[in-house]
Amino acid sequence: MYKSTQSPAWFKKSLLVTSLLAAIYQTTAGAADTTAHTTTSDTSSDSSEQMTVTAPAPLLKAGSEHSVSAQELQDKGAKDFGSVMRYEPLIGATGASGGSGNGKSGFDRGGYTGYNIRGLESNRVGIDVDGIAQPDATGRGYVGRAGLNTFGIGRDYIDPYMYGSIDIQSGATSTETANTSIGGNVSFQPKSADDYLRPGKTSAFGYRSGYDSADRSWHNGVTVAGGDETLRGIFVYSRRDGQETQNNSDKIDAYPANWHSDAFMASGIWQPNDEHKLTSTLDYYHKTNHTHFDSWDSSGNSIHWRCQPDQPDSSLGHQFERRLDANE
Repeated sequence: MYKSTQSPAWFKKSLLVTSLLAAIYQTTAGAADTTAHTTTSDTSSDSSEQMTVTAPAPLLKAGSEHSVSAQELQDKGAKDFGSVMRYEPLIGATGASGGSGNGKSGFDRGGYTGYNIRGLESNRVGIDVDGIAQPDATGRGYVGRAGLNTFGIGRDYIDPYMYGSIDIQSGATSTETANTSIGGNVSFQPKSADDYLRPGKTSAFGYRSGYDSADRSWHNGVTVAGGDETLRGIFVYSRRDGQETQNNSDKIDAYPANWHSDAFMASGIWQPNDEHKLTSTLDYYHKTNHTHFDSWDSSGNSIHWRCQPDQPDSSLGHQFERRLDANE
């Protein structure tokens, strides 16, 4: 009978060889599994849609720009073309004081010709209402000495109550604004129904009344807005009545004057969806000024003057917005 025996050394060698073979097998199987998984992932990644993220480029605007809201205009007591710039640094309203220098409409007795921004003034500073540029101020030398430093067509046909904000650009203007001047630009933005309405609020009403002792003027203004997310509108009316501005002099009284102004604005918005928004605006300004001042001719007769400046404006705008989805 044959009997075999194995030494401990041979057993250790056999165990080592078995362990190495098992390790090599596991490594090979893992690599094959990883390759298969990677191939599957690449295939599924190629077949799925890729997500593209887009963002608007930052807007670089020249110069400096800031806005004055309707509430700020009310707080500073703005009542005319010049007082809207009250307390604004490096900005003032320029004009010529003829007669009593009441600073109202520029056809007679002077008036405001524009704004002074950082030393540049009058027609060098652009003025627009709802994007419509206002004409330049022109002189009226045809009336002789009485029209010295006064303007036949001014730029102060403005009632501050009609506007929701005033955008002031100092210095160079941005590309969004028509480049009609080198000193800056002042944009008057009319009130909008979006300023008063929001989801859950379909109507709004406002009334304002004020008195100015400087020229004994009264102001009454009404704002009505209503509508929904698709169709909405606003109506604004302003009435002002006043007299000459008192000069508080014991020797020379201000020339008498009596003036009235009416301004109204109607605006409607039709927004059928989130991408399209159509806005239509119509505003009208009318002012009558009865004034009496001495003539400058040799006859020495007094002149009774009556002027009626009108300023109608209309605008139509379309706003298109497209929202990009993550899969576009």
